[in-house]
Amino acid sequence: MQAQAKEKRDLYQEITDKIITSLEQGVRPWKCPWDQSRYGGFEGIPYNLKTGFGYRGINIPILWATQQEKGYKSNGWLSYKQAQTMGGNVKKGEKSTTVVFWNFIDKEEEGKHKRIPYLKWYNVFSLDQCEGIDLTPPVKREQTWEDIQRIESVITDSEALIHFEKIGVRACYSPLSDFINMPKKERFKESGDYYCTLLHEMTHWTGHHSRLNRDFKGRFGDESYAFEELIAEMGAAFLFADLGLEGNVQHDSYIASWLKVLKNDKKAIFKAATEASKAHQFILKGTSQQDEPVEDAA
Repeated sequence: MQAQAKEKRDLYQEITDKIITSLEQGVRPWKCPWDQSRYGGFEGIPYNLKTGFGYRGINIPILWATQQEKGYKSNGWLSYKQAQTMGGNVKKGEKSTTVVFWNFIDKEEEGKHKRIPYLKWYNVFSLDQCEGIDLTPPVKREQTWEDIQRIESVITDSEALIHFEKIGVRACYSPLSDFINMPKKERFKESGDYYCTLLHEMTHWTGHHSRLNRDFKGRFGDESYAFEELIAEMGAAFLFADLGLEGNVQHDSYIASWLKVLKNDKKAIFKAATEASKAHQFILKGTSQQDEPVEDAA
C-alpha cells in the first residue's frame, strides 16, 4: 500500500485563522508587548538574535502574538540550528513558531520574463525557550526625553504637512489636499497617545500617489477602507515599537470590518502587513533594522 502524501500546508489560511481568532478574542496581534524587557539594546521589533536583523511584514504580528500568548520576555528569536551555533540549545518539549518568507520562480511566458512569488516557511524559537546562551540580562527600558526628541526628528524629517485643528478636532489624513489634521497635544491624556495617533495618520500619508501610491477610494464601512485602516494600524505599531515608545490609539470600531476583510481574503493580512512595513521604512527613511537573511536562519 502506497504511503499517503503529506498534505501541503496552507500558510495563508493557517496564519489568517490565528489572527482572526485573536481579533475575535479582542486581542490585536500587531500590538507590541510594551512591558517587556529587551535583550541586546534592540527595541520592540522582533529580531533574529544570531544575525541582529529585524523581521518585517507579517512576521512581526506573528511573533508579537506568540509573545503575548506565551508571555515571553525576549523579542529575540532563533532557529534550532542557530541556538546550537550560539553555544546553547532549545529546551526539551518547546514548540516552535512558524515565520514566512517569499521565494520566486523565474518563468518565460510569451517571450516575457516573469518572477512568480510563492510563500515558504521555517521555524524559530524565542530566547525564552532556549538554554545555554550567554547574553547580558535584560534591563527594563524606561521612556526618556531622548525618545521624544527622536520621534520629533522623524516627524520633521518626513516633511509631512501637519495642521492642528484646521478642520475640527479629529485626527485624519486628507489625500486630496495631502495634509494631516491633528488635535492639539494638550487634548491627549498621554504624550504617547498623541504620537501613536500621529503615526497612524502618517502611515496613511505614505499612501499618497507621490509616495507609496495606495488606494484611497474606499468609504467608511467598505472593505477597501477597512484594508487601508489595517495598514495604518499596523504601520503605527511597527513605528512605535521601532522607536521604543509606548502609547495607544483606540480603533476598536474597525475590528468587525477587519474580520470581514480577513475572512473574505486569506492573503489580505499578508498584503496589509507588507504595505505597513513599506510605510514604516518610508517614514524612517530606511534607517531601521533590515530584513533577516533567510539563508542564515534555517
